[in-house]
Amino acid sequence: MTILTRPASLAARIADALRADIAAGRFAAGARLPAEAALGEAFGVSRPIVREAIAQLKADGLLITRKGSGAYVSETPGGQVWRMATAPQGGPTAAQLFELRMVVECACAEMAAQRRTGEDLQAIQAALAAMGQHADDFASAAAADVAFHHAIAQAAHNPCFTGLTDFVGQHMLAARQTAWENAARFRDGSQGADGEHAALVEAIAAGNPGAARLAARRHLSAAARRMGLALN
Repeated sequence: MTILTRPASLAARIADALRADIAAGRFAAGARLPAEAALGEAFGVSRPIVREAIAQLKADGLLITRKGSGAYVSETPGGQVWRMATAPQGGPTAAQLFELRMVVECACAEMAAQRRTGEDLQAIQAALAAMGQHADDFASAAAADVAFHHAIAQAAHNPCFTGLTDFVGQHMLAARQTAWENAARFRDGSQGADGEHAALVEAIAAGNPGAARLAARRHLSAAARRMGLALN
């Protein structure tokens, strides 16, 4: 194991190193990790730092701990939590997050058009109405925007997409507020975003998967422009 020097977060770096060891099969499911003292010596850090790293991996579902025995790799060593690196540790840029949104949310829109129920449509339309009601309150409008895309993801009836949409949505909440503020400065205010959202709802309500995917892509492309992002 390599001694870590001057990291932004020693505990996070050690957690990443142990995660890589587990993924590579150096510690198989059920295997016991070296003692905290041994790990601290190998990484050149104190036991509290090692303990913090182990706590993070335990929270992510990679490790379990047994009192008086130590830390063991769980039966699901791939973990139960999807975690992205954060700055300054190579975290994703806003443009990269938007690329992820483009892939996931276009697929959600297409599936929602095929699978949505009457209750799903009511939730989507309620979120759309909330955006209109809070158009001048950028924080509330951004929150309603998140709720809108969450409702579409739920209408796809695949919990994997719902969880991923919510995860990315929370990471971009501040950026969404900036987008609403920027939209207010455009000549037509937020009418462009309103029209994009309405077209997406119309396609989903009509049960047209192709139109829904296209509407989602057009909306996300325009939203990226309003945030000053250049996507390929």
